[in-house]
Amino acid sequence: MTAVTSADANVPAETTPIVSVDALSVAYRSGGSGGREVPVVDEVSLEVGPGRTLALVGESGSGKSTVAATLLGHLRHGSRLTGGRVAVEGKDVFALSARELRRLRGGTVAMVSQNAGHALTPSMRIGRQIAEAGGEVPVTDLLEQVRLPHPRELARRYPHELSGGQQQRVAIAMAIAARPKVLVLDEPTTGLDVITQRGVLDLVGTLREELGLAAVLVSHDLGVVAHMADEVCVLRAGRVVEAAPTRRLFAAPADPYTRRLLASVPRVADAGLALVGEDGTREIRPRAEVPADAAEALDVREVTIDYGSSRAVDGVSFNVRRGEVLALVGESGSGKSTIAWSLAGLRGASGGTMRATSGDAAAGVSGGASGSVSGGVSGSVSGGVSGSVSGGAPGGASGSVSGGDLGAPARRRPLALRRTVQLVFQNADTSLNPRRSVGDAIRRPLRFFGSAGSRGEAASRARKLIADVRLDPDFADRLPAQLSGGQRQRIGIARALAGEPEVLIADEITTALDVSVQADVLRLLDDLRRERELACLFISHDLAVVRGIADRVVVLRHGVVVEEGPTDAVFEGPGHPYTRALMAAALEPDPEAAGEGAAASAEEWADAAEPGAIWDELGGGHRVRRWRPADG
Repeated sequence: MTAVTSADANVPAETTPIVSVDALSVAYRSGGSGGREVPVVDEVSLEVGPGRTLALVGESGSGKSTVAATLLGHLRHGSRLTGGRVAVEGKDVFALSARELRRLRGGTVAMVSQNAGHALTPSMRIGRQIAEAGGEVPVTDLLEQVRLPHPRELARRYPHELSGGQQQRVAIAMAIAARPKVLVLDEPTTGLDVITQRGVLDLVGTLREELGLAAVLVSHDLGVVAHMADEVCVLRAGRVVEAAPTRRLFAAPADPYTRRLLASVPRVADAGLALVGEDGTREIRPRAEVPADAAEALDVREVTIDYGSSRAVDGVSFNVRRGEVLALVGESGSGKSTIAWSLAGLRGASGGTMRATSGDAAAGVSGGASGSVSGGVSGSVSGGVSGSVSGGAPGGASGSVSGGDLGAPARRRPLALRRTVQLVFQNADTSLNPRRSVGDAIRRPLRFFGSAGSRGEAASRARKLIADVRLDPDFADRLPAQLSGGQRQRIGIARALAGEPEVLIADEITTALDVSVQADVLRLLDDLRRERELACLFISHDLAVVRGIADRVVVLRHGVVVEEGPTDAVFEGPGHPYTRALMAAALEPDPEAAGEGAAASAEEWADAAEPGAIWDELGGGHRVRRWRPADG
């Protein structure tokens, strides 16, 4: 596991490993299995030397996070070490005293977790949190080391005043404060946009070289693995199925499971979704043809949305037709999710118009048994039913909102309009009520919208919807915790479909999913839009996913559209330097291309749009906001 790749030829081939895991086995006691022990890690062995990065990859439940946590002497509640040894700097981690274990954590081994926003204390200033992490390096020096601007000013801020990428850099600063020798990175870039992700990964790579760190990376993103790792260890059901230097593994995976994982990863060059065979072969399913005469389902014109004195969305316009997928892409803070929430009636727009332009909603037909369920049926966590989070009578103030006008809050929209636009949230874990069955999560909107007249009919239709999202109808009786992440996301889609919508908003729905599960969810979404002629607004920071599923793309920067057009035209010939920067930052599952394209993101430009002369038309619906070189 210490072979040198060509990307790191400067690292000596023979180095004493800092981390040594030998035949590690871990099991936990499950109440659902009669109290017997269930193995989660089975005889895993690996080594990591200074200045090297080892990636642990595999699907959820493969044991990769469990292995990484043992480097800090941590086991989840109910788990125990059943065999093997974990050594850091030659010392058996699980033989250390409590005092020695405290010194190990943070002093010798530090962890950067997946969601820095959750790891930071919201009521404590950034500088104080870094200072409490220990070490002798001044806070401002640490902030400079993780490439954060204006360190003195930033140290006085609270976590909520920072972007996601800045929070992740602060978490890294805290991790390296005591100058550890091992850095454990557990999904460090999940949820970050491509440019921020690229910056965080490049930072970690630089720090690894400067400090001589040994890094253990846990990730389901094989593009990140290809960019960062020297060696890869592939886990499946707690066992190592393949371990090899990164370049070798990506070029010639030996195990069928590894081949299937790699084949499931979407590529920016894919002009459709990948269909992967059991042997790892892949073919591309072309995107569905949207008929030229397809009815328009959604029309957004010159919309502005403000947060206090700050303008988050500025003059955005687009439309979506039935059976079409329109993708919104851009960095965090570009306004993508803000637009989605406004369309769902969860945030008001400051100006412009948003209209549902087909079906009963446009005609203003209220429909449904509006009195069947009291207002606010699904509560604040149930999602999917876009109007349910705002309470009020089910029909809202139907007389105060015209036809398909989406400018009003959800509670003031006619019932038919509320059901027309449905939102699938990013995190199914937090949008499903953990104390209610998933069947109940689907039955409630069915009765709220009057789609089912009795409890028995609602139960029957809920089971049918669960089958429609390719799950066993018996899942209706399960709690969310009894489902995998991909299964919960499918339930979120089924719940949104309960409203029989014409427009489905999918907000980063594949962000935290394994590549194979992500591929299944994307194929499901593609099937549904074909079968039901759904208009889909797809929001994602993953450009390869967008390339595979979207028919058209709108590129947003700071709330302004800088480029839009057919997906293939935008990806094959991006006309705006910002779009080119996004493309350059995207990480492909190819170590040979890991360092390519980054220079393109440095292209300097300035906005040159003027009233009456905003766009350069490139033909076929592809247009670019006018710009000029920064020194021009």
